Amino acid sequence: MKIVDLTNILRKDTHIYYRREFRADAVFEIMDQTKSVPVEFVLEHKPTGSVDVSATIVEGLDYPVMPFVSKLKAFIAELDKRGALP
Repeated sequence: MKIVDLTNILRKDTHIYYRREFRADAVFEIMDQTKSVPVEFVLEHKPTGSVDVSATIVEGLDYPVMPFVSKLKAFIAELDKRGALP
């Protein structure tokens, strides 16, 4: 299983400046098939300078959830590090 891309990324308006909330569609490959699932994720900046990433799957997923969420968090953290999120 491999996370390919996040599409339709929408940033939610929040009044907390150190917390960014998003909705998106996660595109992933599994056994030579490309699938998409809606997800929500939050990037929270800690006082120490680190960024905490949390992610949830909005709809059902035909794959074990824990490995998917782990890879999704790593993919989101990399996008944030590159400045590719709105």
